[in-house]
Amino acid sequence: MADQSFRLVERRSMFRANIFLLECAAVLALQLAALQRYVAPGPQQRLLAVFAAVYMARLNIMARWLLPRELATEELTIVALVWVPMILASYTYGAALHQPESAQLLAAAAAYVGGSFLNSFSELQRKWWKARPENKGRCFTLGLFSLARNINYFGDVVLFGGWALATGAWWNAWAPVTMFLSFHFYHVPDKEAYLAKRYEKDWPAYRASTKSMIPWVL
Repeated sequence: MADQSFRLVERRSMFRANIFLLECAAVLALQLAALQRYVAPGPQQRLLAVFAAVYMARLNIMARWLLPRELATEELTIVALVWVPMILASYTYGAALHQPESAQLLAAAAAYVGGSFLNSFSELQRKWWKARPENKGRCFTLGLFSLARNINYFGDVVLFGGWALATGAWWNAWAPVTMFLSFHFYHVPDKEAYLAKRYEKDWPAYRASTKSMIPWVL
């Protein structure tokens, strides 16, 4: 099991969050420039630009406000500088080759919005609940997290699935599929091993009654 000590590091400054902001701004600028140069002007280009801008904004809201812990080195390096740029490059290449019909773009937008809602609003519900003194030291099992223990991860898979759909290239499904497998086989077991120790009172019943990531399915 991976080292989980980063989960215990409380934020003492915004230094890492500021670095993350600069990295995201640079990646977003490159993405917008690539879309402008390689993707034909029109609804698809505009939609992909909005998807990129909204995602980067959400990442930084998470990093600066929703997340109580310090950002891990992996998040500042592999995630921000390798994983996300790799996906964006693949999505841009696919969009340069394909121009989906309006119905496909609408379906992509619906999936993107739905996935973003599952990810961000679930985190927001947890933050509100955790802010109440009587909930200190308790595991949040309500709201969207009552549907699945890792509903926020499922939201990411859905939004990146919608984003891939907007490119018109079927092979860009590699990104949400890889993301799902990474969550299911690595991040979820790692995170839940930590939660089982931290919330010994709440965790067993929650795990027994609630699906891991996909509501009512898995």
